[in-house]
Amino acid sequence: MFIRRVRKKDHQTGTTYFYHQLVESYRTPKGPRQRTLLNLGKLDLEPKQLKGLANRIEEIL
Repeated sequence: MFIRRVRKKDHQTGTTYFYHQLVESYRTPKGPRQRTLLNLGKLDLEPKQLKGLANRIEEIL
């Protein structure tokens, strides 16, 4: 599992927003895929802290 940063742009105002998702990677016969498990919203964490958060969520699950 890992946390993905997603960029969303409001085309009316031109403002760019960022939010985060908890994502799981898995393999299929057609190749690797990614599945969104949880939308986390906006997080004010440094990139190195995101991996720790993903690991802790995985422990809880």
